[in-house]
Amino acid sequence: MAKESSGENLRLEALSTGLLYYVLILARVAGLVFSTPILNSQALGYRAQMVVSLMLSFVLYPIVANHLNPPPAQMGPFILEVLSQVFMGTIMGFMIQLLFAAFQLAGEFFSLQMGISFSEVLDPQAQVSIPVMGTLKNLIGTLLFLAVPFEIDGVYVPALLHLIRALTYSFVAVPTIIIDGQTTGGLLQYMDQSFGVMFATALRIGIPMMGILFISSVMLGIMGRAAPQLNLMNMGIQVNITVGILVLLTVLPVIVPLMRDSFSSMYNVLGEMFDTWPLARPGGPNG
Repeated sequence: MAKESSGENLRLEALSTGLLYYVLILARVAGLVFSTPILNSQALGYRAQMVVSLMLSFVLYPIVANHLNPPPAQMGPFILEVLSQVFMGTIMGFMIQLLFAAFQLAGEFFSLQMGISFSEVLDPQAQVSIPVMGTLKNLIGTLLFLAVPFEIDGVYVPALLHLIRALTYSFVAVPTIIIDGQTTGGLLQYMDQSFGVMFATALRIGIPMMGILFISSVMLGIMGRAAPQLNLMNMGIQVNITVGILVLLTVLPVIVPLMRDSFSSMYNVLGEMFDTWPLARPGGPNG
């Protein structure tokens, strides 16, 4: 009887420990799901987001549970550990959110230069009104994120699955998070790189059309000075819109690869952050 009771206690202890590991995994996964574009859409709903988090955590559990540090026995440290896992997942989702902000920013450049910034439509993801060109760029980014595969480290899958790969690797590289002066400085450094990727992406997408439309506006101004009777002031808006649409159709095959490459750049920043974060912490897993 004593041996059976001891074996049952061991099974209960293992079950409770496994449940604590699952909660830690769920915390990081939920932080990512609730902050990642597309997945955090209000159209999806909180219940669906939670179901996705539970299922993804269940799939990742046998892969990453062995890489996590033993969960704290006291409630206070365990809650802090859960919050740190949520923080890590939220950072990853926020860095991907910056890419979609770059696409929308490029659309703002287009709309302003074409003279159609006043025309806005409802974005079904953010539930806010944004210019038409911003919506177009968000839709292209959504297609790239969900359905268009590209290669990173020899794996040829869409950006969403690359994000899940990055999430899995984050458990291996950064099993726990200790916030101190060194890691905070390192985090700010990589967040700065993320904002750099955001603005570089927006400029690379927007500069071709902005440059051509600027030349078009200059030419209209010269023609207006040379032939005032043409009344190009009233024709300028129609000309800019027409030229903008034609230029957009021309450079779209170039813009889409640039948007796709921006995902690769952001994932490279994520991978570099995961590789150096544990080394920057005193007493880290690799330190």
